[in-house]
Amino acid sequence: MANKELSVIFPIYNEEKTIKKTLLEWKSLLAKLSNNYEMIIAEDGSTDKSKKILYKLISQNKKKFISNIKNKKRGYAEAIRSSVNIANGKYILSVDSDGQCNPNDFKKFWRKRSLLSNSVLLGNRFKRKDNLQRLIMSKIFLIFHRILFFSSIKDPSCPYVFCEKKLFKKINPYLIYMVEGFWWGFVAICLKKKIKIYQINVNHRLRLSGKTNVFHINKIPGIAFRNIFGLIKLKFIKITY
Repeated sequence: MANKELSVIFPIYNEEKTIKKTLLEWKSLLAKLSNNYEMIIAEDGSTDKSKKILYKLISQNKKKFISNIKNKKRGYAEAIRSSVNIANGKYILSVDSDGQCNPNDFKKFWRKRSLLSNSVLLGNRFKRKDNLQRLIMSKIFLIFHRILFFSSIKDPSCPYVFCEKKLFKKINPYLIYMVEGFWWGFVAICLKKKIKIYQINVNHRLRLSGKTNVFHINKIPGIAFRNIFGLIKLKFIKITY
């Protein structure tokens, strides 16, 4: 496939009520910025009707939508990592697919793409629209992340990340340690390698439908352990690229 200017990765799991609206909203915005783009549909073994909706969208948009659909759940991290490996764009943008990432904010990122030489543009959700439980968990991990990596990054878990593919591909193998907290790990590696991180304020919207399936009470201990263990691992392993 011919090289693209931009690849946008959408990790998707059980978003049947909103995924069509979300993807078409992004497609409309991207068409105004560059005609040379692709949207990688990283569906992750949804149990609702998301897959059926996505197959139809892909068939209707064959020139722009790239399928990375799996029947079995592989997890958020692997959905993104595998998408990076098949991306054809010079630049990669990754955003969540629940409608909370506002496409209009990408205009600010795109205008600054000339900065992307061994650097990353990272969103900062300055007014997060998440539930209290998730906000508290994020605050706790933010303190831990700052102590561990001597960081001043405001929002290291923000899923609005823009960089060159060649940089992402160098970081990608080390993100295998981050089963949880994928973007915490991505930022941690950038800090270790002294990669410049430019922070850009982004609007954070309420979920268009449904609830996150991540921060349920019974899942928190396991999430916390895996996130902490992964970050400690990244702190002390040697990044050799």
